[in-house]
Amino acid sequence: MNPVELPDPRTRDDGKKSVAGKEREPTFGEPEVAGGPHELNQDIAAMVKLMGEIGPRIPEIARRMGRHKETVRYWYRKLQEHDFAISAIVNHEALGLRRIVMKVRFGDGYADYVKPLAIAMNDLCYLVSYSKALPEDVYVINASVPQEYTAEYVDFIEALKERGVFRSVDYYVLDWVTNRPMHGEQYNFERGFWDFDFQSLSPEPDGGPAYADPPISSRARFDRIDLLIAKELQRDSTRDLREVQAAILAEDGLDINYKTLCWHLSEHVESRLLKGYKINWMGTRYDPETDRVKQRQHSYLGVDILVKSVRPDEKAQILRRLGCLPVVWVEGAGSDLYAQVMIPVESMIEGLQYLQTSLNKVADRTTFLMADQRNALSFLIPYKLYDERAKAWTFNREEVLAKFKALEAQIR
Repeated sequence: MNPVELPDPRTRDDGKKSVAGKEREPTFGEPEVAGGPHELNQDIAAMVKLMGEIGPRIPEIARRMGRHKETVRYWYRKLQEHDFAISAIVNHEALGLRRIVMKVRFGDGYADYVKPLAIAMNDLCYLVSYSKALPEDVYVINASVPQEYTAEYVDFIEALKERGVFRSVDYYVLDWVTNRPMHGEQYNFERGFWDFDFQSLSPEPDGGPAYADPPISSRARFDRIDLLIAKELQRDSTRDLREVQAAILAEDGLDINYKTLCWHLSEHVESRLLKGYKINWMGTRYDPETDRVKQRQHSYLGVDILVKSVRPDEKAQILRRLGCLPVVWVEGAGSDLYAQVMIPVESMIEGLQYLQTSLNKVADRTTFLMADQRNALSFLIPYKLYDERAKAWTFNREEVLAKFKALEAQIR
């Protein structure tokens, strides 16, 4: 491949390129901000909306908003004060991956080894997250599986069930899944809380704005370099390209030419493989120094919503009602429906009541699960399972079962 150098909107003031606008902070005093707290909050909300589209590229956001870069940097530091990490939303459908959500009970002898089992399943068979649910002894597992292996993957999970890894498994198959953009206009950035009232939300059963499924991306062309860039952006989008280049070399052993990296980012990753950027308003963030995810405890009640066999009209009504909430973190749908809502603890009762009312027509097919955030983990996209030579995702049921059996012995 002969990379070409293209004009890049990520160019910083010093001419170096940045993935998401992270710049060396110049020495300057606090910028003059016109207006009071309300106007400041509106400005930060407008910045957050742009960040959801293009990432935290301070110079470009300042240009689009017609404001000084120093002022936008000041707003950005308000997010950093709240530990609001920023990471890319990878387009799993464009990668040819389909989301399968599973509600599982682990078998006897396995419940004490959920974390190492999940890590092994991420390496071997496309698991991308798990969380324990309270008060039941069940887990919600998310897997992003190659579409062509959907049936074979379900068969693989059933084989694990027969071997006693799982006691029970319920499947929810989705055509699309995504993170909701942050509704910054309903968040108080100065004081750090959501400024809305659940009781004021009263969507009409058959009214409200029309709903349509988001367009489902067709499978895009990509290669290993694209996947490596995408997973680094998913990990942390605030680093410049030199840092991404160094991380790929250190972790994956691939020394990518800088111009090649720029070309892949502009021509493949951003245009094909990303849905935007998520502002992690829950305060969960990756710490590169410890290689761990830090979580803010006891701020939100995580609720997983699982609905079986939804009709198009039911799906539209549910997602329209959830759309009235600024605290929906993830949503997805297909023949089934899945959503994760993070309710501020001070509004827990009102939030649960709103969800119950919103899903009362499908109550017989709906499961609500309270997430134990201390017993949960998310992983990067399963980039290691892509075969560069074959230009295809890999999955051999018998081979994976054999590897899994060997790992079980080590784990236990």
